[in-house]
Formats: sequence, C-alpha cells, structure tokens
Amino acid sequence: MGDGVMDGKGSSIDKPGAAVYLHVPFCASKCYYCDFASYEGQNRLMEPYTNAILSEIASAHAAKGATSVYMGGGTPSMLPADKIAKIMSAVKERFAPAPSAEITIEANPDSTSRADLERYLQIGFNRLSIGVQSFEDSMLEKLGRAHDSKKATAAFEAARKAGFKNVSIDLIYGIPGQSVGDYARDLEAAVLLGPEHISAYQLTVEEETPLWDMVEDGRVVLPDDETMLTMFETTISKLRSAGYGHYEVSNFAKPGMECRHNLAYWLGEEFIGLGSGAHSFVGSSRYANPDDIEDYIYAIDTAGEAGVEILADEKDKVLDFLLMRLRLVDKKLFFKELNDRFFTPATRIKYVGEEGLRFSEGFKSVYSKALEDIAEKKLAIIDDDGFSLTHNGMLFLDDVLLDFEKI
Repeated sequence: MGDGVMDGKGSSIDKPGAAVYLHVPFCASKCYYCDFASYEGQNRLMEPYTNAILSEIASAHAAKGATSVYMGGGTPSMLPADKIAKIMSAVKERFAPAPSAEITIEANPDSTSRADLERYLQIGFNRLSIGVQSFEDSMLEKLGRAHDSKKATAAFEAARKAGFKNVSIDLIYGIPGQSVGDYARDLEAAVLLGPEHISAYQLTVEEETPLWDMVEDGRVVLPDDETMLTMFETTISKLRSAGYGHYEVSNFAKPGMECRHNLAYWLGEEFIGLGSGAHSFVGSSRYANPDDIEDYIYAIDTAGEAGVEILADEKDKVLDFLLMRLRLVDKKLFFKELNDRFFTPATRIKYVGEEGLRFSEGFKSVYSKALEDIAEKKLAIIDDDGFSLTHNGMLFLDDVLLDFEKI
C-alpha cells in the first residue's frame, strides 16, 4: 500500500515521506454505533494477523522519512504489547519515521494500564488517543461502551503518569436521550483534564449496526436537529474559550498540537494503509484492503499483498477531495490548487453540459452553479482566487457538498 500498494501490474509504487496508518481490528466488544472494520471474539487471530501485517510491511518498498504513524482500530490496546512492539519495529525499519514524526496509538479506557502505556512510550509512540466518548455512565451504556466514567478519567491520569505529553480525547454528542446540559458537562470534564487535543464527533447512525435497528424500531430516539446544532455550537464556544483552536469541523487543539496524521487526510496528501480494512491514497489512486480479518490474512499469505484499487472517475475524485478538504476551518481553497490537482491536460475532468460530453476549462467553470448557490445561501465567500466556508457553511457542510454533487 502506498509504498507497497501494487499498481495492478505487479510493481510497487514508491512514495517517500508518506503518512502511515496501521489497523488493529480487534475489540473486546462491538459498540452499538460502530460500523468500522472491527470485530469482537477474534482474539485467536491475533498471532496470524500480526504475522500478516509484518509481511505486508516487509513487502513494501522503503518509503523513508514517514511524516506520521497512526495505529488505530478497532482497539490497538487489545493487542499484546509484544506484538505491537514487533509491528512498530518493522515500521521503523521499513519507513524510517522522521525524528519529528507524530506517532499515535489509540486506546480504550477498559484495556489500558499504566504498565502498557509506559511500554508504548518505550516502543516509540509519542501521542495517545483515548476513546472516552462520554463522562456520563448512562450515555456510555447507551453507546454500548465497555468502560465507565471512572475508568475514562483513570486512563487519562495513567497516561500522564506514564509520561505522555500529547494526549487526545474523543467525545461523541447526539447520543439518544442526551441533553445539551449532559453534553456540556462532558466538555467541562474533558477541559478539566487538560488534554492537548479533543475530538468531538456528532453521532451518526450507520446501517447494519445495532443502533440503526434501535432507532428504526423506536427503542431509542435521537436528539432533534435543533438540539444537535446547539450541541455543535456549544462545542465550539466552550472549547475555544478554554484555549482550544477549532481547526477541523470536529477537532480542537491547543496551539501547535493539531493531529498531523489526520491533517494529511484532510489536505489530500498521500498516505499508506496497512492491515485489514486499511485504505491508501497514492498519486491519484486509492486502494483498499479486505475488511474481514481472515480474508486479509489469506490475501497476504497467498498473494503477498491485499490492496485492491478503488476505481473512480475524475468527478468522484474531486468530490472525495472536497469532502475532506472543506472540513478544515478557516482554510481558503484556491482554484489554482484545484486546477493543478484535477484539471491538468492529463486529468482534465469531463462532464455533460448543454453541448454534450466535453472537457472543462477548470474547476470554476465546471462548478460555477454550485459556487453561486453556496454563495447565495451565505455558506461560502467566493472571490477570483478561490473560496472559503462561512461559519454557517461549516455548520451545514453536508448541504455544501450536496450542491457540488449536483453537476
């Protein structure tokens, strides 16, 4: 993938200095809302899975100077520390992260001990992301989380005692039965701990999850749109007043502590994904590994690789980029950047207009109607050079993206 993503012709694509993502698909239990490539009750596969991801890393060409490494899941802290150490040793040998690289591991409060955290620091992780989600036990129960509020606080305190100086906390709002006051207390509890970074995500109900079934049959009721909007505004207000910069729709950081790995995604930079369900973006192509653990292991064992190219036309690539890039707060998007990326002679997008299928002259001409619409709705400010979203544009980002999908 990336450096190790195959181009379909048996040759590896070599890209130095990329962001590297490692997926660990194991969980103690599956949360009600989760549709990620993660599985409970599969611990018997930890050994063959570790061997498979080690093989995938080893078969990749050396992409020296990785800018960031992120081990996510699933629950990486479910994997024994000795296996994590083996994986990270292989990553260091193959990708040689820069001395200043951000190296993150995700952990859940129910599977995190101070001893493990100290070992993670020894292995080379310098950033920890803790899946707190809420400090209210009743809310955690509604999400199907395995920990309680005391464990959440204890996990953060253990991280500090172990020596982590860069800690992120994840929160979720819009939980069934959650009031604005409930959520405000979560934000206050998070700020009181003083993490360097806070991610605050609106709960989304995905199909084929237990939460979807609960909502469909009326067992739980989500907060209404007005309450969701108030929660979002409350997030911005409380975290900004506490010294956290709002740099992405759902992410807030103390000065200089933005997540560099995720910024690579949002800025449309290249990244290498390793493990089941991992995705890569190299050149202008995307690749995906099988979600299923055993399918992934089988692909590595039999073919030495698992990535399959995700085919997309040029318009889809533009929309994928906008989906990520427009999430960044106060970041103007220049037409030149879009033209250089998508409208060069080799990649100039085609679309159907009144004159039939033809080549466009550039982003501004293709998406002129969408740009006019979002400006008229006061969702964006547009000038000759590019455009940026207004505060309302950030609040109603889905509406902005829908306008771009209409062409």
